[in-house]
Amino acid sequence: MEFDYEISADDYADAVVLYHKLSRKRTASSGWLLAGISLLVVGLIERDRGLSPILLGAVGIWWIWAGLARVFPGISLRRYYRKYYQQLSLKGKKYRANLDGNGFQVVGENCGWNYRWVDALQKGEDKRVFMLYCDGVFFIFAKRYLADEQQKELRSLAGLPAV
Repeated sequence: MEFDYEISADDYADAVVLYHKLSRKRTASSGWLLAGISLLVVGLIERDRGLSPILLGAVGIWWIWAGLARVFPGISLRRYYRKYYQQLSLKGKKYRANLDGNGFQVVGENCGWNYRWVDALQKGEDKRVFMLYCDGVFFIFAKRYLADEQQKELRSLAGLPAV
């Protein structure tokens, strides 16, 4: 299967959020949330003790926010990665993907990658994109570039569950 595609800011943000949802970092990040709640509770209990409860409460609120951002990455990361996309110089770059049973090859203007399916450390899909993560590189295939049959074939090749 072969197709041409581009990566938009929305595609990039969706793929990175999907990566965070699929990675173990999401569940480990609930520790930030619990630590923040603990600090906030201690700050409220000890509020008669001067400035230290205020500082504990402030740090607790910060850690709660950080925990929520990591447990639910779509809340804050999507906006951040849309802005970060501008720095990556991906806008307007065209890529050609060639996928078969052995793996996938992606060729850009000045770059190219060739990976086997087993090399993809993370892979998944959401409503808009397929995401493959190999050796620190995100491969983002927006569904708008793929016909329904191609999407089914990509799921099959990548070992993703059928939708």
